[in-house]
Formats: sequence, C-alpha cells, structure tokens
Amino acid sequence: MVVRDIGRLRLPQVGRVAPYDGEVPFLVLDAQGQPVVPVLDYLRTCQACGFEPLSIEAYARALLRWFRFLWAVEVPWNRATRVEARDFTLWLQQNKFHRRRPRPGRAGTVNVRTGKRRPGAGTAPTTINQTLSVVSEFYRHHMSTGAGPLLNPIPARRPGPGGERYAAHHNPLQAFPSSRKAPLRQKVPKRAPRSLPNAAFDELFAAMKYDRDRALLAFYVSSGARPSELLGVTNRLVDPGNQTIGVIRKGTKALQHVPASPNAFVWLRLYQRDLPGSCLRRSAPVFWTLRRPLRPLEYDAARAVLLRAQEALGTDWSLHDLRHTALMRMSQDLNLVEVRDIAGHGSLRSTEPYLQPRQDEVLAHAREHFERLRDPQRRHDAQPHLPSSVLGYDADDMLKLFGGVR
Repeated sequence: MVVRDIGRLRLPQVGRVAPYDGEVPFLVLDAQGQPVVPVLDYLRTCQACGFEPLSIEAYARALLRWFRFLWAVEVPWNRATRVEARDFTLWLQQNKFHRRRPRPGRAGTVNVRTGKRRPGAGTAPTTINQTLSVVSEFYRHHMSTGAGPLLNPIPARRPGPGGERYAAHHNPLQAFPSSRKAPLRQKVPKRAPRSLPNAAFDELFAAMKYDRDRALLAFYVSSGARPSELLGVTNRLVDPGNQTIGVIRKGTKALQHVPASPNAFVWLRLYQRDLPGSCLRRSAPVFWTLRRPLRPLEYDAARAVLLRAQEALGTDWSLHDLRHTALMRMSQDLNLVEVRDIAGHGSLRSTEPYLQPRQDEVLAHAREHFERLRDPQRRHDAQPHLPSSVLGYDADDMLKLFGGVR
C-alpha cells in the first residue's frame, strides 16, 4: 500500500480551466495547453444533458483539482484507487486555499456586524463534498462506457435494500429517512438563512451612490429573485401597473412574474431617466453598467457594487443574503405555499427554513424576557409572546388557546 506524506505534498499549478467556443463552454487544459480528453468527453455529456454554463465551469474546476493531484502523485486517471481518493481528501482538508479576491479580516473569524464567519484558510467542507461528487460522477460516466477503472475511486452513498439508490421510492408526504453520509464526505453545519435586520438594510441602502444601485437593491429585497434571475430581466417583463417583474427561473427556465415593492419601481424610473433610448427598448436588459460603452450588468459587477458599498460599513452581506431577507420578510405575512411559489422552490422543504426567527429577533425577545423577570408587575401583566412563524392565525385566538403568563 502506498503511504504518502500529505503534509509535504505540493501540487504543481499546471493546467487551467479555459473558456471555449465549441460544443462545451469550458475546457480543462493540461500543462501543454491541450484539452484533457477524458474530462472533455464528460463535459460534453453534461452539456448534452442541459447543464448550465456556470455548472459546467464548476465541474471543470473540480476535475482540475483532481487531475492536478493525480499528476503530482504520478497516477494515471484510469488507475486511481480508493487510496488516491483518501489522500486527495486529506490534501483538500490541509490545503491553504489562495483566494483571487482576499477578503478583509482574518480567515475563519466572525464579522461582528453581520455574524457571518469569514472563509477559512483551508478548503470548505461544502467544496470538498462538491468536488468528490463531481469526480465520482466523472468515473461513473466512464465506467458506463467501459473506458474507466473497474472500481469507482470515489465511493458513493451506500445503496438501499435491494441495491436501489437512497430514497428511491420516497413518499413526498413523509420526511426523508436518516442515512449515513457517503464515505469521505465532510460534515457540513446546518445554518439558518442569513438575512439583514431592518436597520442593517437601511444602512446599506443609504450607502448606495446611484439610482441604479438603489433600484437594484430595492428589487432584490422585495422580489426574492435570485441574483442572476433579476439581472436577466428585460424591459418587456417589467409591469409597473401590477407591480411585478418577470424572471426566468434558474432551474426550470420557466417565466414567472413575481411581486416587487412600489419603491423599487420608483427608483427604477429615476434610474431610467438618464438612460439612452437604446437601453429602453423592450428587448433590452433593465440594468446596465455605468461606464461607457454601456453593457448589460452581470453578476460579478453587481457583486462588486455591493462590496464597495460595504467597505466603509465593515459588513460582508452578499447578494443572496438579500434574497434570504426578502423571503424572511414575506414569511411574516404570507403562508408557506405562497412564499414557496414566489421563491421558485420545488419543494416546501426548501422554504421551511425561512419560518425560523432571525437571531436578532431571538436575542431581543430574550432581553424582554429578562426585563420582565426583573419587574414583578410586568411579569404578571405580560402577555405571552407569539412566535413570528405562526402564520395565518388570529392573535386573540392563539391567546385563548395557550392562555396567559402565570
């Protein structure tokens, strides 16, 4: 059995992921700049299955990590075993990840303003799991064609009774049965959706310098659309009369009209006053860059707008946090099915986390609780606090059902 010193292993920074104008949007190139043929064959299958370009890029980067490891240990890709898979996982755990855009603050610490943990120096558990899953599917694809090894080096989840996949005949009305995670997969802590308190959002909104950015922020926090979905909205899909915008859903590619706040449409009108007529055509995108020549606003540019606005605030909110904020706010007034429909979730299980109270709400209610304990009169006169997740029920009815504080 091969025993490697993982701590001393240094992977050569050879090969790269490059955009391509052919049948796939991205290629994995080796040290000589030539496409890695097994990866190209797998990515062509992903493209044929309708994968998004960003998904194919993520798959290509995961496979580049794996091939760099194999090149360093001098093992052919079709001779890799469970030993290489184990050592690869150990290397990912110990790898000091160099970020292209270093974030302020020490790695692994918590931002005191937002409560969010900064990325650590090593590879995140979710990245390790995603990489192992991609490599496992890569080998399963080649094993099905007879080109790969006889045994998949990345073990998958153990099959259920009779060799079936996990939860093959799951009843959607019941919870998923508990099951052990697949070998080599990392533990990922469960986190509630991160959302901005009202005061934090007001502070962030005030930091925006341009009407375009204010309109963008107002639409994000009121429509609940995903960042890429909102940036893909065209003028034809904006309906100020009904206060809706039409977005192309990320997974299904279906057109769905979602509501937005009146303030968002006001800021949009103020932004569009200074746009040339070519940007106001019905087929043109809604949001454009500020610098000329004007180009449709893309995700990286919108993300940079948010990061620059937060430099003076000392916060690290993301565009997706704004979507979480919108859905958390909606869950206070709408029922669960309505929130799921606006969010574009395929299952209620994806929407249920938005019923959880925010951490700042929990702390505020705890402080009120301790204040009541200090004041005997308030302790006897106080009414029970009804959780914000109780939707659709009259407060008086709930009070009669549960009674008062004794």
